[in-house]
Amino acid sequence: MADAHLAKIPLAQAFQEKTRVPKVYGAAGVAGAGLLLVFLNIGAALLVNLTGFGYAAFASMQAIETRGQQDDAQWLTYWVVFGMFNVLEYFAGFVVYWFPFYYLAKLGFLVWMMMPSTRGAERLYYSGIKPLVLHVRSTRRKTTVAESAPESVPAPESAPVMDTVPAPAQDTTSAEPNAKKDEPKSE
Repeated sequence: MADAHLAKIPLAQAFQEKTRVPKVYGAAGVAGAGLLLVFLNIGAALLVNLTGFGYAAFASMQAIETRGQQDDAQWLTYWVVFGMFNVLEYFAGFVVYWFPFYYLAKLGFLVWMMMPSTRGAERLYYSGIKPLVLHVRSTRRKTTVAESAPESVPAPESAPVMDTVPAPAQDTTSAEPNAKKDEPKSE
């Protein structure tokens, strides 16, 4: 079965033709050397992230070329979980160094998420990430609706409508204090 998968990879074919070593042994040797380097923590972060990104990118490109949508959904959910995991790891980076064999555990986790037989990424998405996103979205909508709702402020009382024009102010500058306004002044 592994030989059939490796037959699709031109680099594995070229390896077998040049070295006359079965491509399965070459793949096992590369995987074993990589696993040893991760175990010894020699370039472990780079190797684990290359594994998590490299194979998933290759499988995602193959999924794009197929007509079915089942594999597309698997790899889309993988990228969502992989991205969220890397963001969490970035912020918890100082904690990572306290756990021995962290990168070995991360490698196992990424392989579990990638494997079509386990569909680990889909399990994590549907059991953890999707409910969290839906909860945050519903909380956010409630907050937005509460903020945009008009407050219950009583309507302002209507001001009285004036039917007449106000009378002009009286002239208090006249020289005669007892003079009437309507009477003309005598000179």
